[in-house]
Amino acid sequence: MQLDEFVSQTLKQVIDGVSDAQKYGALRNANINPSSARMDSKAAGYIFCAQTGVPLQEVEFDIAVTVSESNTTSDGDKSIGAISVTAANQASNQNSSVSRIKFKVPILLPNS
Repeated sequence: MQLDEFVSQTLKQVIDGVSDAQKYGALRNANINPSSARMDSKAAGYIFCAQTGVPLQEVEFDIAVTVSESNTTSDGDKSIGAISVTAANQASNQNSSVSRIKFKVPILLPNS
C-alpha cells in the first residue's frame, strides 16, 4: 500500500468511527467532537464546552500498522498432512514496515 492510500484510508476510517460514535453518544446524552469545544488560552491543553463550561475529555489513539511480506524459495519441499519436509537448500526474504498514526478526539461526557 502506498503512503497516500494509507493516509486516505486511515482518515476515512477515523471519520467513519467518529461519526458512528457521535450517533451513539447522542442516544446517551454525550457529544463526540462537539462544535462547542473551545480551547482555554490561559490553560494549555484545557478544552471546555462553550455552552456549558464543562471540561471535555480527550481520548488519544496511537495506532501502529505493521505490514510484512515474505518470500521463501527452496528445492523439493514436500508436505504430508501436518508434516512439512523442507530441503536443505532454502532461501528466505522478509520485509516489514510499521506505520503509526496518533490523534485525539474530544468528548463531552454525559452529565449526571
